Parts: sequence; C-alpha cells; structure tokens
Amino acid sequence: MRIKGAMTVLNKRAKFYGMTFDELIKWLDDRYSYKTEMGYVDESIKVLQAYEVFKMDQGYRWSGVDFETWVKKEAA
Repeated sequence: MRIKGAMTVLNKRAKFYGMTFDELIKWLDDRYSYKTEMGYVDESIKVLQAYEVFKMDQGYRWSGVDFETWVKKEAA
C-alpha cells in the first residue's frame, strides 16, 4: 500500500466514525499506546496497514523498545 491508498482508507474510516482525519490519527495513536495493556487494536488489518504507511510517510519508525511505539527517525 502506498500513501495515496492509505490516505483513502483512513479518510473513509474517519468519515465512518464521524471524526476528522486528525482525530482518527490521534485515536489510533492512543490505541497503539494502550495496546501494551490490552494486547490488540480493534481495527481491520487494512486500516492498521494504512495507519502504518501514514506514520512512516510522516517520518516515524516503529521502535517497540521500552514500551515506545512510533518514534521520529533520528537525523543521520
């Protein structure tokens, strides 16, 4: 999935929930940080993949160390 497809999926999901795009991303960010306690995120795989593509496009990378989730890439 590329960024254009990811944005389409995320915009449709935001519309489905009656949220703005930014509210949906904030909600997913909160769900990912809460995931360590719950063990899952209750979204479809397609939405989660789109969220990951969006975050990577924004310059984030997955950490998974010390209970961190998405962190900004360090400048080389």
